[in-house]
Amino acid sequence: MDSTTVIIDVRTPQEFADGHLEGAINIDIYEPSFQGAVAALDADGTYVVYCRSGQRSANALAFMRSIGIENVTNLGGVMDASAETGIPIVS
Repeated sequence: MDSTTVIIDVRTPQEFADGHLEGAINIDIYEPSFQGAVAALDADGTYVVYCRSGQRSANALAFMRSIGIENVTNLGGVMDASAETGIPIVS
């Protein structure tokens, strides 16, 4: 994974606090501010998203692509994301 890739955890702040990928930012998909926060991201950036099981991150990916963010990958759940990237889970 490129060092410019932004890692986005779309779980709740409590889930994020319980353990997240090192360096990830938390943008809770359930928050009303989610769409605005994602829309503020650089459309030309590279992103990976994850959640607990992969469902919320799939929804986040669909929304991101719908607003023109094309370079985004769903890594599924937090454990899968850690295994895929080699990035440790921290709290």
